[in-house]
Amino acid sequence: MIKLNQVTKVYGNIKALDNVSVEINAGEMALVVGASGAGKSTLMKLLYQEEKPDSGQIIIGNIDVSSLSHTKVPYLRRRMGIIFQDFKLLPNKSAFENVAYALRGLGAEEYEIQKRVSGALKLVGLIDRAFNLPSELSGGEQQRVGIARAIVQGPPLVIADEPTGNLDPSTSFDIFSLLEKIAQRGTTILISTHNQDLVKRFGKRVITLDKGRIIADTGSVNISGFSYQ
Repeated sequence: MIKLNQVTKVYGNIKALDNVSVEINAGEMALVVGASGAGKSTLMKLLYQEEKPDSGQIIIGNIDVSSLSHTKVPYLRRRMGIIFQDFKLLPNKSAFENVAYALRGLGAEEYEIQKRVSGALKLVGLIDRAFNLPSELSGGEQQRVGIARAIVQGPPLVIADEPTGNLDPSTSFDIFSLLEKIAQRGTTILISTHNQDLVKRFGKRVITLDKGRIIADTGSVNISGFSYQ
């Protein structure tokens, strides 16, 4: 599903990613961990093409996104769901309309929008909050709307960049549990996080970054004693 081959990204004199090579299998849920500045967010941004690599190759599915033209980036993003730390919801639109927004932009029929959005909100446990504005929702509920928005088109890949960074521990666990549930339906999930407790509790594959390099990659929670908090 995802393959990075000797990917490097430089900002000024700093190598945010330094010759990174890694593969994520289809249907896998993997966690990218590391201290602040380790390169986690840079890796995520390269995948959804907010940033371009300075060298190396990035393959998603059968698409070489490292050489993708600017005009084709929207088509790439339609094949993936993106979840952000700060939710990025439209403040003047209801939960339903936030989730429906991309579908409306694609010109989907109204019956299809109703079906897909209702299904996504039901999956994340918010069907009874469908017509509330973001300001009327808790942080955890807002992130659930963000997850519903990410999955409403049924993408094969979901990228979550610090999805629990603004949430309390209990809510963070619920969000990770929900993402695990989505992965069990066959969706590839890649999550960046600095939350060591969640990494230990879920026991998924862990890819550890330090100063732009992968220093460990294991399905075990044992990551050579490296502390990323």
